[in-house]
Amino acid sequence: MSGLSRLKRQVTLFSLAAVICWNTMSIPSVAGENQGITVMGLGSVEAKPSVVELTGVVIGQGQLAGDAVTKFHGNRRRAETAFKNLKIPGLEVVEEGMSLYSSLNATQMQAMMRGMAVNNTDSQELSVSETLKLRVTGIDKLSSQELLEMIVRIVDSGKDAGVIIGNDTSPSVPGTYNPSKARNTMATFKVTDVDKLKEAAYEQAVKDARTQAEKLAKLTGVKLGKVISIDGVSDSQKNAATISNQMLAQYMAAAGVNQTEEQASTLLKAIPIAVAVRVTYSIE
Repeated sequence: MSGLSRLKRQVTLFSLAAVICWNTMSIPSVAGENQGITVMGLGSVEAKPSVVELTGVVIGQGQLAGDAVTKFHGNRRRAETAFKNLKIPGLEVVEEGMSLYSSLNATQMQAMMRGMAVNNTDSQELSVSETLKLRVTGIDKLSSQELLEMIVRIVDSGKDAGVIIGNDTSPSVPGTYNPSKARNTMATFKVTDVDKLKEAAYEQAVKDARTQAEKLAKLTGVKLGKVISIDGVSDSQKNAATISNQMLAQYMAAAGVNQTEEQASTLLKAIPIAVAVRVTYSIE
């Protein structure tokens, strides 16, 4: 066999393999008579957020471990008293966990930034920190102005007590700039009754799937039958189950579908609750 013949044979085999892989991975919207018509339906409803959350960090630092712990406890008591004195209805302070770490002092940081050897024999500052989640419920009953004034009160009170409000903007490497931390998000707004809202969204998604299937049936000249499967894989599609589920997950992610109990946004506006369903109809 000549070199040219071998090359042609390799190209032919590669093309055949590519076609087989493509046919295996592709899930057609209009399948054969035994498979029916498979469509994706989307549904979305909007709801006003009912919860606002802020993140606060209480820190105690010192050259000695005892000093750091003492300062931390003092700052923690001041923060607790400050938030309690606000007397804001629905305000809850949730402890998110403590951390203990050491950091370089100013001299060591300057040496590292200049590319010089860091003297580890010098004392390092010990830090004790705790993250607090400041959660306020019932904000859907407040006007935008009332909510803004309440958030300002929490932020100012926390700062006066030494609490760092907002995301952690400290760089991972001292002395460096991290663009992702340049913007400090102060508050996160959430919708809590997601399960109830999803029921309404699923109704829309099923109707949307039916509409798409009817259009495809009309275009292809077939009669649409009953539902074979919904959000599942029928017997004729078992071999493509894994790929199909992966495609469904990617489709839901692209559509902004969130499967957690709460839906969050950094913007104070109505939050969309979106769902997606995959429905297969028989062909009569």
